[in-house]
Amino acid sequence: MHDSGVSVAFPPPVVKRWSKIQKSGPFELPKITDQYPLYSRWLAERIQKLEELPDFSEDERIFVMSDYGGEHKTAAFNTYAFLICSFDKSSVFQHETNALREAHGLNTPFQEFAYKKLKCGPKNRALDAFLKISDKYIHGVLVTISVEKGIPSLFGPQRGDAQQEIVNLLAINDFGKWKPNVAEKLLRIYHALAMFLAVLTHSGQKVLWMSDRDATNEDTRQRTSENMQSLFVQILSMYTDNVYDIAGFAKPFVGEPFTSDLLSIADFAAGAIQDVLQSLKSNDVADNVGKRQIIRWLGTSSPFLSKLNLIFKMDGGKIVCGNVLLKAKN
Repeated sequence: MHDSGVSVAFPPPVVKRWSKIQKSGPFELPKITDQYPLYSRWLAERIQKLEELPDFSEDERIFVMSDYGGEHKTAAFNTYAFLICSFDKSSVFQHETNALREAHGLNTPFQEFAYKKLKCGPKNRALDAFLKISDKYIHGVLVTISVEKGIPSLFGPQRGDAQQEIVNLLAINDFGKWKPNVAEKLLRIYHALAMFLAVLTHSGQKVLWMSDRDATNEDTRQRTSENMQSLFVQILSMYTDNVYDIAGFAKPFVGEPFTSDLLSIADFAAGAIQDVLQSLKSNDVADNVGKRQIIRWLGTSSPFLSKLNLIFKMDGGKIVCGNVLLKAKN
């Protein structure tokens, strides 16, 4: 994936009135067959049952921001968070968050909102307003997919066999060489995002995907950005026939407030859902006020920013897919 580049730079948005905010289900994924991975079919069942999703039919430009949690050894779940949102409707969010940053001195020097770094006074004081601005002015959906670490693989019954088969298939098809656990993570991310883009977007749109720096988007001697882009395009074609005007990939722009703030929303979701699920396993609770505030925010509905939390877990020796239901307490 590219660190930056003019090919993915979007011009300033045009401010206008929008009439289409949400669209109703069912949301079909007709290309899926019994030959698709069980992971895809389980996700498809959940997506098809959704009552509504954001309506991007009036948008030309779509942002995807992603972040991932649960990498530490004591975590019971891996979490994959995606903020899929309208760039065309983002000008007010940019204006309001910039004003908030200036008011709290978060631009000099530049500071980012991060789930693991909420003990800083200015960021804590700005957090409530930041979350309210996000609810009010980000048009999109925040999706978090959690996978219990006891699951061997989501692409086969045996961890070693399934992940090695993924590694072999990626190498044979010129998508680079990957470690087995990273290859598994890569496909979990790519398939999930491709499915949501299939039901949210349409041909002719410009899509920019920015992911936090991670082993799944790291250039090495065994693989390149081109390998990753080609693989994602192929997986995307498994779910949709859309042809995009731009399909850009990027890593975070250092010190750039707007994209940093959007990435923070995905970071919040990945970290907070991991903490919520971890607490069910170990009775640990979020260890500061800011984290608990984010968890309450994730359980609060918003007409402009939808929030969806899915989970894969073991139940009676079988893998099941369900929803993580959060309810905000007063």
